[in-house]
Amino acid sequence: MPTTNNRNAKKERILNAALKLFSQQGFHATTTKEIAAESGVAEGLIFYHFGDKRKLLLYLVNNFSFVPQVQEDARELAKLPTEEALFQYGLTYLQFLRANMDYVMLIWSPELIQDAEVSNEVSRLMGGFGTAGSSILKQAAGSKHQPEHTIQVAMMMITSSILVYFMLQSRFGKEALPLGDESYIRELVRLLMHGWNGQS
Repeated sequence: MPTTNNRNAKKERILNAALKLFSQQGFHATTTKEIAAESGVAEGLIFYHFGDKRKLLLYLVNNFSFVPQVQEDARELAKLPTEEALFQYGLTYLQFLRANMDYVMLIWSPELIQDAEVSNEVSRLMGGFGTAGSSILKQAAGSKHQPEHTIQVAMMMITSSILVYFMLQSRFGKEALPLGDESYIRELVRLLMHGWNGQS
């Protein structure tokens, strides 16, 4: 009889194989037979654990668990001076994107942009990042009491700029933006905090 650890290991292999194939070939073009072959398990195990290919996709999307860690990190970062906290937050976000390229490519793929359930989960994921970073900006605002929508726009500026930076480098290589990760993020934070003319 298979142990729980063995079952969990097989389930994890299925998830990793599905993520890889869905991101490379597309969800609709990938078969459960290919997922089984890639993960080295019997095809029936996919149906046993997940029901069908659609449920496997939604499990992948809904159980992505990086946001709680980012939110926890943000609480610690909020203790740093604001610009340093935002810089560290930006680096963490970029590292997340790089470490989870298959997931990022999957959720931004043209076929899944049209998928309402997946889009709802992407919205939750992005909202989680925004909430985490907002605590840093709220502390920076202090007695100025910036409106909530201003903080949301500021966080969108950071996360969307870093996402575009990541996508350009993924497609064209590091030569596309030769400034370098740390310099890019520091400049982004400087612009956010002090504006084009360097005013605070």
